[in-house]
Amino acid sequence: MTQNSELVVVIILNLNKKEDTLKCLESVFKLDYSPYEVIVVDNGSIDGSAEAVSKAFPEVHLLRSTNNLGAAGGRNLGIRYADKNFNYKYLFFLDNDTLLENSILTRLTEALKNDQEAGFAFPKAYRALPSNIIMSVGIYVNLYTGSIYDIGVGEIDRGQYNRPRYVSACGGFGFLAKRRVFSQIGLFDDIFNPYGWEEVDLSLRARERGFQILYVPNALIYHKGCKVGRGPLPEYEKYKVRNLFILMRRHTSLLQWICFIVFIPFKAFSLLIARLSHGDLRVVLAQFRGFVDGFIKRG
Repeated sequence: MTQNSELVVVIILNLNKKEDTLKCLESVFKLDYSPYEVIVVDNGSIDGSAEAVSKAFPEVHLLRSTNNLGAAGGRNLGIRYADKNFNYKYLFFLDNDTLLENSILTRLTEALKNDQEAGFAFPKAYRALPSNIIMSVGIYVNLYTGSIYDIGVGEIDRGQYNRPRYVSACGGFGFLAKRRVFSQIGLFDDIFNPYGWEEVDLSLRARERGFQILYVPNALIYHKGCKVGRGPLPEYEKYKVRNLFILMRRHTSLLQWICFIVFIPFKAFSLLIARLSHGDLRVVLAQFRGFVDGFIKRG
């Protein structure tokens, strides 16, 4: 067992993205922070990802699942492994389609050390390197309308988000967490598998227990997986809709839930028109299935 009170455990998820994962790991092993350990959770890949990681980075702790555990389930597998094997202070969650500035971990840990109220720290995120187009500087959540979106997405960075601040939630593709947060709120909730709003649920649960979500502008990450430019994917949209209802039912007051239910038909109609105008009938049907599943399923 590695013993160090300042140890960071990096947890990276992979599913059939061998090249992305190898590039992400190259980025991770250039970090200027010490000490850290790296866990790769392979969610049942069939593209040779696990073998490639094991060969190129033998120092990585490779956890191979025989099936896809989903985003929440995969991260939880990594957390449980870390709990058993390391005496760590922080967890750094990464998607495998991210690249890091080498100072990111140093700056995120410093931010959490200096802020007793913060439980999570989130970096400034750009689209794939090189870019000055912002992907996210935190997530905005409105529980009255069900509006959840990345702050700053698509904007050119002109320094408008260069001050640290608290945000509603952080994106799951890259954030640092204090270990003690999980001991108080529990792990990611598997009900949000395979993906969709699990990081928002985690952030809201943390805030309900008194922890803040801190945006750290001088810590930089590049995320290839932004939705911009790739178009909507039916299964992705289905689970985003389903899990939105689970999220809202769990975290809203009675007044907020009523407002959400009143507002959602108008939002759904506008989305329907937009999708149909682009010929996305499959997406519309997927979203409808997600609506039915989410309305019925209890979180």
